[in-house]
Amino acid sequence: MSLRSQVSGRLAQLRAAGQLLCVPRPWPGPSAGATRTRSSACGSPGVPGRGQPRRAAPSGSWGLGGGGGGAERSAGVRTWAPLAMAAKVDLSTSTDWKEAKSFLKGLSDKQREEHYFCKDFIRLKKIPTWKETAKGVTTKAEEPKYKKDKQLNEKVSLFRGDITKLEVDAIVNAVDGCIHRAAGPLLTDECRTLQSCETGKAKITGGYRLPAKYVIHTVGPIAHGEPSASQAAELRSCYLSSLDLLLEHRLRSAAFPCISTGVFGYPSEAAAEVVLAALREWLEQHKDKVDRLIICVFLEKDESIYLQRLPHYFPADSPGPTGPRSQL
Repeated sequence: MSLRSQVSGRLAQLRAAGQLLCVPRPWPGPSAGATRTRSSACGSPGVPGRGQPRRAAPSGSWGLGGGGGGAERSAGVRTWAPLAMAAKVDLSTSTDWKEAKSFLKGLSDKQREEHYFCKDFIRLKKIPTWKETAKGVTTKAEEPKYKKDKQLNEKVSLFRGDITKLEVDAIVNAVDGCIHRAAGPLLTDECRTLQSCETGKAKITGGYRLPAKYVIHTVGPIAHGEPSASQAAELRSCYLSSLDLLLEHRLRSAAFPCISTGVFGYPSEAAAEVVLAALREWLEQHKDKVDRLIICVFLEKDESIYLQRLPHYFPADSPGPTGPRSQL
């Protein structure tokens, strides 16, 4: 079947489905002596998830112009752009992670909500900053390791709860099956293409059905007893490598779990010292590049450890009267 017949047939299908937004012009055909090339004949498809009508195609072409790569007139060549409406992707049944990832990138934050695995997701603005949380904390560092910086205290949060429900730009995954179950099988499919990841390094994938747009995967050290200096360096590298990806992809918020603790053997107290030092020193250099870094804990004992150690790394104003902390 000729290209002209294929296109004409596709147009008939679109008209029948009510998806054609303008009346196609007759097949333009090449000018005398001109040759149709693939690069000039193929425009880019419409942006997934956006159904707004396009501007009329330039003179000498037909159909809808694609964003940025639409129909163009070049010397001796009359071009056309293909008509392609992005179909809605069902993330619960899709088996193509590339298609799903592209589809999600084309959605607004509001449009993404209908694809979340949960309805009780937590928006970033609902998570108190350390500046707010510190007002109810009685622990005070007599000799803090760093100077007081109110701006940095607004960039850090301590949150106890389910990391998979946080609506942030990225959550960090340190071998957590819960994240894969919440995101769905497409996350696993994309992870298979990443090959291996060295200890202390990080890689990034889409978030799929998670409220988080991306998942940053890292591999922490496994400790047996007191961590060695090299293991402390590897743990620090997990956080810094993840933060590097945050900058690289221009993401402004991220949530970190307690990497390497629990069944992986790294003592929670020692891990908190590594984590807080890494975040503090990184924020001093990049505080204008992010809105929030969240330390997400699941156990009450880990929350207590961070409440005790945070004042040493992020000194805050003297606490007021003790009162119950808000529960999300």
